Amino acid sequence: MLESLQMSLAYLNPGPLLVCYGDIIFRPSVVRQLLDTTGKISVVLNAAAPGQQSKGFAEVEVATTCGTGKDRFVRRIGKCRRITEAESAGEFAGLLKFSAEGQELMLETLRRLFQEDGSSTGQTAFSVPWWLEPVAKASLCDLLQLMADEGSNIVPSMVFGGWHEVNTPQDLTRAWNDTAMFLSEEDTRAQVRAMGACLLSEANDLKRPLPIVAKELNVSLDRLDCLLHGNLEVSDALDVLRRMSEVYPVPLNDLWLDADDTNAGVRLFTFEAAESSARVLERKNRLGQHAPYYEYRDAAMSRCSQFRPEWIKELRIVKSGDPMDPDVQMNNGHLMMQTTLFLGPVDFYYTDRHGRVQRKQMNTGDSNYISPFVPHSFTARAESPEAIIIAVTYGGSVRRAFTELSRVGADQVSRLAGDARDPMQARQRVLKRYLDAECLTSQGLLQTVTSARIAELRLQELLSGAEPSSVELRALAAALNVRESDLLVCPLEEDEEIVVTHSEESKARARRLRTYTLAPLARTRHQPDLKTFDLEVLDTAQPGEPLSCGLHTFVYHFGSVPVELSWHGRCGIQRVATVRPGDSAYIAPMVEHRFSVGNLPRDFERRVLNPNGAGCGQGRRLFLVRIPGHLSGETLAEFSTFSADGRDRVGAETMQWYN
Repeated sequence: MLESLQMSLAYLNPGPLLVCYGDIIFRPSVVRQLLDTTGKISVVLNAAAPGQQSKGFAEVEVATTCGTGKDRFVRRIGKCRRITEAESAGEFAGLLKFSAEGQELMLETLRRLFQEDGSSTGQTAFSVPWWLEPVAKASLCDLLQLMADEGSNIVPSMVFGGWHEVNTPQDLTRAWNDTAMFLSEEDTRAQVRAMGACLLSEANDLKRPLPIVAKELNVSLDRLDCLLHGNLEVSDALDVLRRMSEVYPVPLNDLWLDADDTNAGVRLFTFEAAESSARVLERKNRLGQHAPYYEYRDAAMSRCSQFRPEWIKELRIVKSGDPMDPDVQMNNGHLMMQTTLFLGPVDFYYTDRHGRVQRKQMNTGDSNYISPFVPHSFTARAESPEAIIIAVTYGGSVRRAFTELSRVGADQVSRLAGDARDPMQARQRVLKRYLDAECLTSQGLLQTVTSARIAELRLQELLSGAEPSSVELRALAAALNVRESDLLVCPLEEDEEIVVTHSEESKARARRLRTYTLAPLARTRHQPDLKTFDLEVLDTAQPGEPLSCGLHTFVYHFGSVPVELSWHGRCGIQRVATVRPGDSAYIAPMVEHRFSVGNLPRDFERRVLNPNGAGCGQGRRLFLVRIPGHLSGETLAEFSTFSADGRDRVGAETMQWYN
């Protein structure tokens, strides 16, 4: 590495100099902080030390420091410097600054290390430390350590995060998922400003003007004002929010807002990125030995949604057709709901409510819906074509209420909710829940509903779970001060826990638009906002028709010919991207988008290996999955009751609750 630096000497101009490793990325604020440091030589040290997790401490260039404040300097830096984790001040970030005088010191040191003819044999006029030999293999940290040993003061510029080293596909995934790395200055201000609005809203709810908040948080009023206007670094904003959460009974989650990790509402994920995330998981076979079962690959995800989609290749081949075949290994079910698209010959297994394992034979274009915690599994039915599924799991209302549910406990929640498989019990639990909330006994309820001519015996039947008539439902709702719909129970029928839809059924119900054919896939009335489609982009899509809805959308290309995706973000600027087979995308609510026929080379299909295998869909075929976020029907119904004069302040508070 020193040889690279030495070879660049002829091209350097006198004056300050920045030196940077070629395998790192970092936030602009990291460089700004480095430039603000004083001293002849300054280095960036990352106190988060991410390399310790990815490579191990022994493989990380770390540093120790001595002194404090302006007199704090680097004492040891690099690998194999006998530095313990406890002594480490941080990881060297591969980024350093030389002042004009510092550059002269560095040049003088390099000249002593290298002969005038440019060779690096290590045969120099002065004694080279043993850890610097041979000089040809010396590192930048070796140079810094030598200069520190000779009395140069090296000033540390301490950062925490905002930096990544990228050497492996896993490093790239970590960097890609670090949203803050890619935010523009304006995006950062918008994120901080939004968190400031949350703080102001909570201060209003706590009936505390900002001067009182500043005093009780022990922060300056100017700092709060900077937060409200987005003029703080994200780390500084987080410090204020933490104080708010510590001083007042306000959860940090109610104040902190994750940055928008989309490009104007869309996040693309290429099949190359998916391949880099590949991992093979094993399960026991009929001999009790662990053998490959699935190959998993990630698909498009965003912090803005509850999607957890995966490309999964079935590696276990089971030809018996027996759901009890010992080569079939069931999982234990999971919290998230799942909808699945099938590609190729896949067998789908699940345990029904009676404890029996069922098997369904699936092919390209078939789909399913799996309720939470239903054990299931997938295997290949033949060696070829490949058996692949696109499994889209997502969290619903229960997942979003996870914190409160974990505090109350599942047993107590079960007593409140009942079981939709038993409609009478579920209706009983619903009425009991509202009675308890109103502090009403059955006798008190009887007195309230006498005008509706509900006899005592009939009321006892209703409280035991009998289904009410429309007149009885109206009377009960009025007595309990709820909507009639709040008392209704939708039974979970046996064929609704697992919903299987075959391609032929979907095609029979397909809706043909001018530029698309939309075939509805697996649906369930218990998830009314789950919308799944096999969308075919027709030759007439030049361009395609605009699509937009209030749901979060996941798109996976399971066809054979690329399509063009265009969208208008919130700023109104049109963006265009090509979505190839195996690519996926996330589209945020209310983002208008189109799928169109793109300009592609004629031999595209011959030149590109389709990651969907020989069982892929033919043509421009997209798997569309739409799910609700926090803006569920219940949330929107509540929002619709707000005063029209104040709705624009929701999530964007700008004023105190009184003048």
